[in-house]
Amino acid sequence: MTCPFLKEAQVKSCRASAVRKLIPLAETGRADEKCASEAYVSCATYRASALPQEMGPVCPYLTESLMQYCGAAPVAKFVPYSESLLSRCGNDSFRYCELYLAIAHPELPAEEIDGVRMPARLQYSANHMWLDAGEGGMCHAGIDAFLSRVLGKVDRVGYVSGKGRQRPSAVLSASGVDLEVVFPNSMELENCNLHLRADPSRITSEPYTRGWLFEGRPDAETTRGLRHGAEAHAWMEQEVRRMTEYLQQRENTVADGGAFVPGVIHQLERERRPALMREFFSFYRSREKDEYTCAAR
Repeated sequence: MTCPFLKEAQVKSCRASAVRKLIPLAETGRADEKCASEAYVSCATYRASALPQEMGPVCPYLTESLMQYCGAAPVAKFVPYSESLLSRCGNDSFRYCELYLAIAHPELPAEEIDGVRMPARLQYSANHMWLDAGEGGMCHAGIDAFLSRVLGKVDRVGYVSGKGRQRPSAVLSASGVDLEVVFPNSMELENCNLHLRADPSRITSEPYTRGWLFEGRPDAETTRGLRHGAEAHAWMEQEVRRMTEYLQQRENTVADGGAFVPGVIHQLERERRPALMREFFSFYRSREKDEYTCAAR
């Protein structure tokens, strides 16, 4: 699958020019163009070339090639056809491109469990992170709508991880609490969503699209223990009930239609916030629960 805004163009260029200027064929044929006629002999670049060339009807330095470019970008940047296949434009990673998201505004098909959206194509970890392992050999990860509902607002996003094979992690700051979110399995991390540093609100307003955290290449370890489909649905229902009961028993926090209210972390007393974060979103806590579940089976 490729980006719907990815376009192709046949372009001309001059091999003898010090600066390579790519001209789409649609713009050729102008009165001042010498390259495609015998008038090229008067071109200063041709005459300054040290290589002897046989005379012909068109300039011997004129070349044609197939390029691709983004139709959504304000300025077309031509990329050789072979190289564009290596970028996110040529595979399903385009779904996390800033230009694509800003123009297409895609809506992910999703079920809703007491106000918590769960796109069906994603996989979910026990500490409330999601993974989208695309067919093009790339994957993206972020926090799910359950965690984003608890946070309500994020003040800052900082990345702990650099590139390389690892469990990627980031620190989300909300209401004076720093929560380290760690994807529980390893991947070959290639990029982090640096746009979140300037606009951290995306991580809670658009957790499954512009709020993504990590981009990388998955391996056999990356999807281990993740939930999807009916299993993920049942688990999320249980998590919503568990959160509501936790708040009612310990905090006496009012629920909204049976579920906890958005931004509930901001309503708790400051000293009580870390305990809730550890109970539901800690990487180590989630690993312990997964191991317990596997042992029980």
